Amino acid sequence: MFSFLNSLRGNELDRLLKKASSERKQKFLIVWNRGLGDIALGLYALVYRIKSVMPAAHIAFLTRKELADGFRLLGGVDVVSVPWWKRGVPIDLEDSLKRLNISKSDGDVILEKVNPTKWLSWQIGKLVPKLVWNEEYDEYCERFALPDGRRCIGVHLNSETGQFYNYQKDWPAENWKMLFEKLCKNSDAKIVLFGNGKTGDFDMPSIIDLRGETGLLELLSIIKNRCHTLIAPDGGVLSLTYYIDAYYPIKVISLWGDAGQGVLKQRVPSPNKGLIHVPLCGASANISNISIDEVVSNISCGNR
Repeated sequence: MFSFLNSLRGNELDRLLKKASSERKQKFLIVWNRGLGDIALGLYALVYRIKSVMPAAHIAFLTRKELADGFRLLGGVDVVSVPWWKRGVPIDLEDSLKRLNISKSDGDVILEKVNPTKWLSWQIGKLVPKLVWNEEYDEYCERFALPDGRRCIGVHLNSETGQFYNYQKDWPAENWKMLFEKLCKNSDAKIVLFGNGKTGDFDMPSIIDLRGETGLLELLSIIKNRCHTLIAPDGGVLSLTYYIDAYYPIKVISLWGDAGQGVLKQRVPSPNKGLIHVPLCGASANISNISIDEVVSNISCGNR
């Protein structure tokens, strides 16, 4: 068994896979304690590359509990969730494996520090991530009291990862409030809020605040089956929605400070032919410069 516990550089992933193949090593344990959006933007390509070299490879991800459902969208991989891991907090892999009763011998190749940017630059503009959507997930939206059909506007207010970046990823709270006030006056659509926590006061008749009340697959099911429009900053919810490999009509309005990131950086279309993407980029690379009227003018009306 060989283990790479430090970041690999350049094309060392290909050399690792060549070595693993020659030694008939087929069990991969991949450690991931970073972002949700990277599942589609980077780790899909990692699985694709491993499988292209070693079709019979068995791939398992070790990750935070809240990311586990996202990894299930990759299809054909196993997922082990670690309840005590937190993003931005260093992990002790040896201790975690011991507490989970997992032996290092369970993996021929252990990748602790994956670097999709360096390892998988070949995918940009070429590989379309296709996240697997099981039909059973469509029923998850029925757990919530929402209008039938696609009559809602879904809103993911906060990327919830802004502290990990050197630029502003999130639209100001006052902008959201003014947007909701305008929509409540001019549309009969329900506005469904998504996120981890209920920060900010958006107490308006048309708003259904589901922040902190949905799991990831429930959230995506609501977007897929109850929303005609999604408004979201660059983040995990946007990336996963964009790359779900299933047909459903939706307009996605994305808000950007740095337009060289996320799905814009990938430069490939959504596998969902019913998805219309409208990226709005703030002047001077400042997301705050996106106006409320600009967002409103791009929102679809009615049940598409």
